Formats: sequence, C-alpha cells, structure tokens
Amino acid sequence: MVAHKRTIQPGGTRGTVFKAAARARLEDAGVLLREKRYAGAIYLAGYAVECLLKWAITRRQQRLHLPAEFEIHSLDTLLLEAGLAEALHRETAVRDTFAALADSWGPELRYLARAPEPREADKLYGDTSRVYVWITEQTI
Repeated sequence: MVAHKRTIQPGGTRGTVFKAAARARLEDAGVLLREKRYAGAIYLAGYAVECLLKWAITRRQQRLHLPAEFEIHSLDTLLLEAGLAEALHRETAVRDTFAALADSWGPELRYLARAPEPREADKLYGDTSRVYVWITEQTI
C-alpha cells in the first residue's frame, strides 16, 4: 500500500475551525481576565474577533477553507471581506468600538510585554466582546 502524503497549503484552515476557535478563545479570555492575567486576556479576546471574521469570510464566500490571502491580522480588511463593513457603518457605537480595536490590533497590543492596568483590560475586553457579539448577530 502506498502512503499518500497530506500537504497543507497556506489558507487551508477550515472556516468551522475559526468559528470554534473564536468561541473558545473568547471564553479563555474571560478566564484570564478573572485571574488578572490582563495581557493574555486582551490578546485572546482580540484573536477571537479575528477568528470570527475569518469564519465570516468563508461563510460569505461559501468556501470550506479560508483563502490564503486572508491569513492576516488586519481586522479592517477581514471585516470588509466578510461583507460586514456596510452594516457596521450604520451601527455608530459598534463602529467606533471596532475602529478603536482595529487601530490598536497591531503587534504592540497582540504581544504586550507589560500587563495593562485592570481598568484598561476590562474596557478592552468589554469592547472586544461587544464587537464579537455584533459580528455573531450579523452572521446568523
């Protein structure tokens, strides 16, 4: 019997994996926040939004796997490709929250070496959770 080597190409992640990861990472972020592990909580909450947007792209494009060009960290690009930019524009409060998150979701926030202050962490987690819920509502 000949063994077939399975290769994984960039962009080969299933959309459903992103959806499950998004949910799990937001739950993990809540646990870390309660345990005062603020940098990790913020990172995982933001990552949850990123994963949810990647899932939304696969859903919108009716693809099983996320195309390689969207294996990125740009929340603005992911939002646009997920087809949610127009709906977000109509939601002023969520739009402003998303814009602040997208602006700060660079390496500085993703890879915090210092722990943020508790109030800052609570606010970022709350803002990220609101964006996550909004994306979920738009993709039902």
